[in-house]
Formats: sequence, C-alpha cells, structure tokens
Amino acid sequence: MLDIIQDKIRIRTMASDDAAVLLKWMTDMRVLEFYEGRDKRYTPELIQEDFFEEDEENGGNVIKVILEYDGKPIGYGQIYSITGEAYEEYGYENRNETVYGIDQFIGEPDYWNRGIGTEYLKLVLQFLQEEKQADAVIMDPHQDNTRAIKCYQKAGFRIIKSLPEHELHEGKMRDCYLMEYRYQGR
Repeated sequence: MLDIIQDKIRIRTMASDDAAVLLKWMTDMRVLEFYEGRDKRYTPELIQEDFFEEDEENGGNVIKVILEYDGKPIGYGQIYSITGEAYEEYGYENRNETVYGIDQFIGEPDYWNRGIGTEYLKLVLQFLQEEKQADAVIMDPHQDNTRAIKCYQKAGFRIIKSLPEHELHEGKMRDCYLMEYRYQGR
C-alpha cells in the first residue's frame, strides 16, 4: 500500500472506487490526445480491464496510483520494474541494475502547467530510491508531447535516445524518446 503525502500532494494506491474518476479522465479528448489516443472509446468495462485487472505484460508487478492535489484526485500513474525483454528493448545490458519504468498523466486539465507533475515525479523518484533501491527510472514519452518532456526534464530526467515508431497511437506508429533518471553514484 503506497501513501505519500507532501504539502498538498498525495500519491496513494489506486482503489476500486477510483473507476468513476478514471472513466471521466479517459473520456476527455484533451487527456486522450496524449494518453491512449482519442480513437480509444472507454466504457466502465474497459476501465476495469485496462486499469484494474492484473498487468500480464509486467507479471502483475505494477503499482497503480492516484495523484491527489489538495484532497482532489487529479491524475494516474503506474510504476513497474523493468524485466526480461524490456532490458534489451531499451538497451540496458547490465541486468544487475534495478530499473523501474513509470507512466503517468494529470487527468484534470485545470491542473496542467502548475508544476504538480514535476513534484509528483520527485516524490516517486524518492520512493523508488528509498524503498526499491532503484539504480535508474525510465519512461518513453511521444516526441511531440513537449509539455510532458519539459516536466520530466525539470524533475531530472534526460533524453537518452530516440525510439522511432515505438508506440501505436491514434492509428500511427509514433516516435518516442527514452528518458532516464539515474541516481547519483549508481
């Protein structure tokens, strides 16, 4: 059970009663433009399938969280260890390293561009260092998602390499960046 609180930000493990707010966010075209795609039509059943059923690809090791600001749910995140083929896909040769991947979005557009995403990332990075002894944390945003990339860079991530045609989004293969946060001395 994850529960991190700092100032007005809270990061907590997602609960079943978060389904309604997830459906709200996943039917907002402004959010879908950057996360999952505007061509994906979410229903309550698809929310259950995509967000609440065990993640087969990562062996069920995904920590799914809700970001709250001043008591209001405003975003979603997932944290997972990089294992197996993903090491090779992202070019990590040292399998003795502990590498985590993260994905996130702020689902309430009124909270965009306020620095909340950067603070969220700093708290997640601190958690992964202290609780999971991570050596590095990665993510792979679309190259045209400049707002998110700037947020990630403010939190200390750097672009490692380009991932051409890496992810299917709105019917087209999209170029992404591999971004990494590496802990000092690791």
